[in-house]
Amino acid sequence: MIRAFVDYSLRNKLLVFAVGILLLVWGAFSFKNLPVEAYPDVANNYVQIITQWPGRAGEEVEQQVTIPIEVQMSGIPHLANIRSISEFGLSVVAMNFDDESNNDWNRQKVLERLSAVNLPPNLQPNIGPDYSPVGQLYWYTLKSTNLQYDLYGAEVASGLGDCERAQGGT
Repeated sequence: MIRAFVDYSLRNKLLVFAVGILLLVWGAFSFKNLPVEAYPDVANNYVQIITQWPGRAGEEVEQQVTIPIEVQMSGIPHLANIRSISEFGLSVVAMNFDDESNNDWNRQKVLERLSAVNLPPNLQPNIGPDYSPVGQLYWYTLKSTNLQYDLYGAEVASGLGDCERAQGGT
């Protein structure tokens, strides 16, 4: 089988060359259009619903808050799974969506369905913050060009001054 393929390739050098050039152009085009991010967001699309009901047992929170929210949320398009936890005075329902969905659209659908949930009076469920765990990789540093206000820069400058004085400088 391989011998036949090699023999065919050796007899049709122009065809093999054309296919090679075609693959090279296709690879260059694909490489040029490849999205590149410094820190790609690999986290799932998810929405959390957090409801506080102080003074109520976990079982009561489960029956009157968590289960009605889960029932109402089931069936949202692109929903992969629903997980929940009910503790003393707290209900957290976390929904994971597939990668083809848009997180803003997911949050909007959750808000629409959340308004139809029948909960005990004076309970206001809240949607958790829209952030990604990958966002914790980003850290910001504020630097000043004025050494009087830049503590790190002033510390380095004073350290350099001490070094110069120690070596017999001014």
